[in-house]
Amino acid sequence: MRAAEVPPEMLDVFEKSKDTVKKYFDTLATIPARGRVDVDKDRFILARTDSLSMVLRNVLSEIYGEHGSDQLLYSFGKAVGRTEARNFFARFDLKTPMEKFGFGPTYFSFSGWAFVNLLYPSNPVPNENFLLVFSNQHSFEAEGYVREAAQTDKPICHINAGYLTGWCEASFEIPLETRELFCSAKGEGFDLFLMTHRKKILLATENTMKLIAENKDLTAEAIFAG
Repeated sequence: MRAAEVPPEMLDVFEKSKDTVKKYFDTLATIPARGRVDVDKDRFILARTDSLSMVLRNVLSEIYGEHGSDQLLYSFGKAVGRTEARNFFARFDLKTPMEKFGFGPTYFSFSGWAFVNLLYPSNPVPNENFLLVFSNQHSFEAEGYVREAAQTDKPICHINAGYLTGWCEASFEIPLETRELFCSAKGEGFDLFLMTHRKKILLATENTMKLIAENKDLTAEAIFAG
């Protein structure tokens, strides 16, 4: 059983991380007499995902508007991803950027956020050429809308996008941003994301959407052209 789909050249890193993360979650224990859910002495809470996807989004939108809500959810996800990444690096003595990165999508799957499928031409490197193209299958944010047959007019998986961005920033120590290009909550059938160095995200997003619209191959050169 894989916890993420990745290109063959990354398989070793992700297989090692899967074994470690599985052992971590094998310790999960509910202790109702103490009002706790613990995983290897880390405290968790169990909450229905609708509370974080639809309910929280609606409350924030009423207070801060749609744009403000999107920014808050993305920033929240990014902060959580960065914090959890650093805790994992210390706990498991992770040293190299790729080793640290491998734990991100793996932990993401085990903890129920979504199942990550890394696509070509992903190039996770610690410089401005960093590039991830990935789909999140079974995104907890989109799934609530799909289940309720409620369709949005824009991509809404901001916590998912932020979380993986934060984890990758902590892994590679460079400023990164992610944009969701297609969203199943919008009725598009899948959730596709693009992550690049912060300096390149606007150009890369524009180029990628154009390449897809013209049914052209996605290459790093074409995504960063211009």
